Amino acid sequence: MASLSLGGVNLDVQGLVSQLMEVESTPLFRLQAKENEYESQLSAFGRLKSALSAFQTSMSNLSSLDKFETYKVSTSESETDQSFTARVDSEAASGTFSIEVLNLARANKFGSTTAFTDTTSPIATTANLDISDGTDSLSIDINGKSLSEIRDAINTAASTDGVGVSASIIKQGDNAYQLVLTASETGAANQIAVSSTGDAVTQLNLTEKQTALDASVKIDNAYTISSATNSIDNAISGISLDLLKTSSSAADLKIEKDIDGVKESMGNFVSAFNTLHSTIKALKESGLEGDSSLNSILSSIRNEFNSSTGLTSSFNFLSEIGITSNAKTGDLELDSSKLDDAISLDYEAISQLFANNDQGIAFRLEARMDDYLSFDGLITTREEGLRSRIDYNEDAQARMEYRLGLIEARYLKQFSALDAIISQSNATSSYLTQQLANLPGFSSK
Repeated sequence: MASLSLGGVNLDVQGLVSQLMEVESTPLFRLQAKENEYESQLSAFGRLKSALSAFQTSMSNLSSLDKFETYKVSTSESETDQSFTARVDSEAASGTFSIEVLNLARANKFGSTTAFTDTTSPIATTANLDISDGTDSLSIDINGKSLSEIRDAINTAASTDGVGVSASIIKQGDNAYQLVLTASETGAANQIAVSSTGDAVTQLNLTEKQTALDASVKIDNAYTISSATNSIDNAISGISLDLLKTSSSAADLKIEKDIDGVKESMGNFVSAFNTLHSTIKALKESGLEGDSSLNSILSSIRNEFNSSTGLTSSFNFLSEIGITSNAKTGDLELDSSKLDDAISLDYEAISQLFANNDQGIAFRLEARMDDYLSFDGLITTREEGLRSRIDYNEDAQARMEYRLGLIEARYLKQFSALDAIISQSNATSSYLTQQLANLPGFSSK
């Protein structure tokens, strides 16, 4: 630390410069405080965006009419011993149906009747083997080829020519191998044909091992439906069946609207709004104090809650089905008993209340959330504005820090020069005092 003595007073040069720089740095401190404010606001908009997004997601099962046409599927069979499963779409209707699985679909197979002792020895024949799937065909020359080479040649030709067949080798035991040809598709219409020019079929001992078969089910003990595969689409309007095994007796298939799922979605909707509401209240107190966009967002959502759909329907307001706003807290509340009564009275009207195009509450709210959350929406615009301010502020801080560095260097240089002058003055004063003290008759008194 540089110090100097003048009249018995010690001066702290570094301390004086530090105090001066504290004053000079006031504009930098203001910039830093402003950056912290911008960062806090950016974080607050991130929290708001997350809450708005969660609220929008909560409406995904309420904003289209199809979401109200979902169904629960159950059967009288044990879950561990099912002969079929069912898939439903919006075209389905509630009801109970009797389902009996008569046959599963299977693929046509040809195989060797006797086993070959190995897979690498050539088969002595000059014949061609011809295979057809009813539409396309292939032909291979098996002369001098081993069982493995014949298998590979069939699979290569089938892949190249688009023939619906595959070849494999089954090992029954030591020195016992059989060639098997399998149709790629199940069903009676997809059986394969095997022939040869010469004695290829005879040499390979090929015979039909499994006939092709269509799947078939009997519905309500009256209607038999067949399919080339074990998946039967629209076996009943809007209902598709996936067959697992033949059944020893008919099983009941019950289709009913998933009312519990819709009620759960409404509960999630209420809960997500209340989370959004509490988030907005918290941001008003910390992070976005005085920001008018918060009140604007909340007000626009409440306006949708309180607006009629304008439909000729049993229900036009959320309050009519048991969703109301608490007068004291502003949160939404769900009266489950009133909702159950409304569902029993007119389920279709509830779906229209939420999901009618242009007029349904969830449909309108979801569109409004898009206005806030889209790439050019309110929240994104505010976030981009804050990021631009932060970038500008950081540039301003960098310029200010550079200037402050120059000022500090100047102060240090000036005080260092002053220190040198005072030190020289003190040294001169000490020398003169010593010289005067050596003069005859000098007295320091």
